[in-house]
Amino acid sequence: MPESSQVPGAGRRPGYSYRLALVGLVASGLIVIAAFALPWASASVPLVSGLSGSLTEITFAGRELFALAAAMGWVGLAAVAGIFATRGWARVIIGMVVVGAGLVTIGSSIGFGFDPEPALSVALSGRIGVAPEQWSSTPWWLLGLIGGIGLAAVGVLTLVSGRTWPGLSRRYERAAKTTSTETISTNPGGPLSALTAWDALDRGEDPTT
Repeated sequence: MPESSQVPGAGRRPGYSYRLALVGLVASGLIVIAAFALPWASASVPLVSGLSGSLTEITFAGRELFALAAAMGWVGLAAVAGIFATRGWARVIIGMVVVGAGLVTIGSSIGFGFDPEPALSVALSGRIGVAPEQWSSTPWWLLGLIGGIGLAAVGVLTLVSGRTWPGLSRRYERAAKTTSTETISTNPGGPLSALTAWDALDRGEDPTT
């Protein structure tokens, strides 16, 4: 096929999806961490059990209501290192984990958005053992939902394209071979470095000749 008929940028698609996934993981992970650190709800409870005349207000961050979902942001950030360090089918596993993290975050956020009272009741019973008399919620759960959708989307992208992305170890190997080749070509008669000698032995050559 003539070069003029090739689609511009077609050869760069794997690299584009690779960078998109890394940026998406960092952004989504930070969004989830930030969202669950913000106040999601507040409840008014009696200062003394059974006495409803005197109330105090307690504020709950998202991570106090959904500790597991709050940790999914860190899972997304850890997946960045996992993608860097792995290749092939290992990235499929990482993609599955990230999809799961996104679904946990989405489920917790939507559940709270539809009915905050159950999560508040559980949190209050664990802290002071009483149910809320009055409560109110904030819209910060929507930010958690956005972060969860981002994690799930990047997880699917990793499942589909992760095996075609470049690997850190492969890049390192290419850089090392390029360095050794340049050393030989620029200094053919000089003393051999340890790296150059090792590469020569690896190719089946005698570095002392």
